[in-house]
Amino acid sequence: MIEAWHVREALRSRFGSALVDQPGIWDRTASLLQRYAPYKDTFESLAAQLEDSIFNAVYEQLGPSMGARMEDGSVRRIRSAEMRDAADDVLGVLFDRLKVYSVNYEALHEYCMATGSFAALRVLYTRYAEFMSPEERKIIARVIRDTRPLEQWEEWLDPEDKA
Repeated sequence: MIEAWHVREALRSRFGSALVDQPGIWDRTASLLQRYAPYKDTFESLAAQLEDSIFNAVYEQLGPSMGARMEDGSVRRIRSAEMRDAADDVLGVLFDRLKVYSVNYEALHEYCMATGSFAALRVLYTRYAEFMSPEERKIIARVIRDTRPLEQWEEWLDPEDKA
Protein backbone atom coordinates (compact mmCIF):
# COMPACT_ATOMS: atom_id res chain seq x y z
CA MET A 1 0.00 0.00 0.00
CA ILE A 2 1.26 3.44 -0.88
CA GLU A 3 1.49 5.77 2.11
CA ALA A 4 2.27 9.44 2.66
CA TRP A 5 5.88 8.68 3.57
CA HIS A 6 6.40 7.28 0.05
CA VAL A 7 5.28 10.64 -1.35
CA ARG A 8 7.56 12.49 1.09
CA GLU A 9 10.57 10.49 -0.02
CA ALA A 10 9.76 11.03 -3.70
CA LEU A 11 9.64 14.81 -3.14
CA ARG A 12 12.41 15.28 -0.57
CA SER A 13 15.23 16.21 -2.97
CA ARG A 14 12.96 18.53 -4.94
CA PHE A 15 11.33 20.45 -2.05
CA GLY A 16 13.61 19.87 0.95
CA SER A 17 12.99 18.10 4.25
CA ALA A 18 11.62 21.15 6.06
CA LEU A 19 8.61 21.17 3.73
CA VAL A 20 8.10 17.49 2.98
CA ASP A 21 8.27 16.44 6.62
CA GLN A 22 5.31 18.63 7.65
CA PRO A 23 2.79 16.22 9.20
CA GLY A 24 -0.23 15.29 7.13
CA ILE A 25 0.38 17.40 4.04
CA TRP A 26 0.88 14.44 1.69
CA ASP A 27 -2.09 12.35 2.84
CA ARG A 28 -4.35 13.55 0.02
CA THR A 29 -1.63 12.98 -2.57
CA ALA A 30 -1.01 9.46 -1.25
CA SER A 31 -4.73 8.71 -1.33
CA LEU A 32 -4.82 9.60 -5.04
CA LEU A 33 -2.19 6.92 -5.65
CA GLN A 34 -4.04 4.44 -3.44
CA ARG A 35 -7.25 4.91 -5.42
CA TYR A 36 -5.62 4.38 -8.83
CA ALA A 37 -7.43 1.70 -10.82
CA PRO A 38 -6.20 0.94 -14.37
CA TYR A 39 -9.69 0.08 -15.61
CA LYS A 40 -11.01 3.57 -14.81
CA ASP A 41 -7.99 5.89 -14.57
CA THR A 42 -5.26 6.92 -16.97
CA PHE A 43 -1.76 7.94 -16.02
CA GLU A 44 -2.44 11.29 -17.67
CA SER A 45 -5.49 12.01 -15.52
CA LEU A 46 -3.71 10.83 -12.38
CA ALA A 47 -0.72 13.05 -13.19
CA ALA A 48 -3.02 16.08 -13.50
CA GLN A 49 -4.67 15.29 -10.17
CA LEU A 50 -1.29 14.81 -8.51
CA GLU A 51 -0.03 18.09 -9.92
CA ASP A 52 -3.01 19.93 -8.40
CA SER A 53 -2.70 18.11 -5.09
CA ILE A 54 1.02 18.83 -4.80
CA PHE A 55 0.57 22.49 -5.72
CA ASN A 56 -2.21 22.90 -3.14
CA ALA A 57 -0.17 21.19 -0.41
CA VAL A 58 2.90 23.30 -1.13
CA TYR A 59 0.91 26.54 -1.37
CA GLU A 60 -0.95 25.84 1.89
CA GLN A 61 2.38 25.36 3.69
CA LEU A 62 4.44 28.11 2.07
CA GLY A 63 1.92 30.73 1.00
CA PRO A 64 2.40 33.02 -1.99
CA SER A 65 6.18 33.30 -1.48
CA MET A 66 6.53 29.55 -2.19
CA GLY A 67 9.94 29.73 -0.50
CA ALA A 68 11.13 26.32 0.70
CA ARG A 69 14.11 25.83 3.00
CA MET A 70 16.48 23.36 1.38
CA GLU A 71 18.91 20.93 3.05
CA ASP A 72 21.81 23.39 2.79
CA GLY A 73 19.80 26.07 4.63
CA SER A 74 19.08 28.17 1.56
CA VAL A 75 15.55 29.21 0.67
CA ARG A 76 14.47 28.32 -2.86
CA ARG A 77 11.35 29.63 -4.55
CA ILE A 78 9.27 26.73 -5.86
CA ARG A 79 7.76 27.58 -9.22
CA SER A 80 4.40 26.32 -10.41
CA ALA A 81 6.18 25.01 -13.53
CA GLU A 82 7.94 22.45 -11.27
CA MET A 83 4.68 20.81 -10.27
CA ARG A 84 4.59 18.65 -13.43
CA ASP A 85 7.99 17.16 -12.59
CA ALA A 86 7.00 16.76 -8.94
CA ALA A 87 3.88 14.87 -10.03
CA ASP A 88 6.09 12.65 -12.21
CA ASP A 89 8.33 11.95 -9.20
CA VAL A 90 5.26 10.87 -7.23
CA LEU A 91 3.88 8.83 -10.13
CA GLY A 92 7.16 6.92 -9.98
CA VAL A 93 6.05 5.58 -6.59
CA LEU A 94 3.02 4.00 -8.27
CA PHE A 95 4.99 2.83 -11.31
CA ASP A 96 7.45 1.01 -9.04
CA ARG A 97 4.59 -0.97 -7.53
CA LEU A 98 2.81 -2.03 -10.71
CA LYS A 99 2.86 -5.72 -11.49
CA VAL A 100 5.13 -6.55 -14.40
CA TYR A 101 2.52 -7.46 -16.99
CA SER A 102 2.32 -6.69 -20.69
CA VAL A 103 -0.74 -4.49 -20.11
CA ASN A 104 1.21 -2.31 -17.67
CA TYR A 105 4.17 -2.25 -20.04
CA GLU A 106 1.95 -1.00 -22.85
CA ALA A 107 0.35 1.64 -20.64
CA LEU A 108 3.71 2.85 -19.31
CA HIS A 109 5.25 2.86 -22.78
CA GLU A 110 2.35 4.84 -24.23
CA TYR A 111 2.40 7.30 -21.34
CA CYS A 112 6.16 7.73 -21.62
CA MET A 113 6.00 8.38 -25.37
CA ALA A 114 3.15 10.88 -24.94
CA THR A 115 4.61 12.82 -22.01
CA GLY A 116 8.35 12.15 -21.79
CA SER A 117 7.89 10.95 -18.21
CA PHE A 118 11.25 10.24 -16.59
CA ALA A 119 9.57 8.03 -13.97
CA ALA A 120 8.02 5.90 -16.71
CA LEU A 121 11.34 5.70 -18.58
CA ARG A 122 13.11 4.61 -15.41
CA VAL A 123 10.59 1.90 -14.64
CA LEU A 124 10.47 0.67 -18.22
CA TYR A 125 14.25 0.38 -18.19
CA THR A 126 14.59 -1.21 -14.75
CA ARG A 127 11.58 -3.51 -14.60
CA TYR A 128 10.27 -4.22 -18.11
CA ALA A 129 13.43 -5.23 -20.01
CA GLU A 130 11.86 -8.55 -21.04
CA PHE A 131 9.28 -6.66 -23.11
CA MET A 132 11.86 -4.62 -25.04
CA SER A 133 14.42 -5.37 -27.67
CA PRO A 134 18.05 -4.73 -26.68
CA GLU A 135 18.09 -1.82 -29.14
CA GLU A 136 15.07 -0.18 -27.53
CA ARG A 137 16.63 -0.60 -24.09
CA LYS A 138 19.83 1.07 -25.35
CA ILE A 139 17.82 3.95 -26.79
CA ILE A 140 16.05 4.47 -23.47
CA ALA A 141 19.42 4.41 -21.68
CA ARG A 142 20.81 7.02 -24.08
CA VAL A 143 17.77 9.29 -23.60
CA ILE A 144 18.16 9.01 -19.84
CA ARG A 145 21.91 9.74 -19.96
CA ASP A 146 21.48 12.66 -22.35
CA THR A 147 18.61 14.37 -20.53
CA ARG A 148 19.21 13.78 -16.82
CA PRO A 149 22.05 14.54 -14.40
CA LEU A 150 24.33 11.64 -13.53
CA GLU A 151 23.12 11.42 -9.91
CA GLN A 152 19.60 10.61 -11.10
CA TRP A 153 20.61 7.41 -12.92
CA GLU A 154 24.10 6.26 -11.99
CA GLU A 155 22.87 3.82 -9.32
CA TRP A 156 20.54 1.82 -11.55
CA LEU A 157 21.61 2.25 -15.17
CA ASP A 158 23.36 -0.89 -16.45
CA PRO A 159 27.13 -0.28 -16.67
CA GLU A 160 27.07 -1.39 -20.31
CA ASP A 161 24.58 1.40 -21.04
CA LYS A 162 26.50 4.16 -19.24
CA ALA A 163 28.94 4.84 -22.07
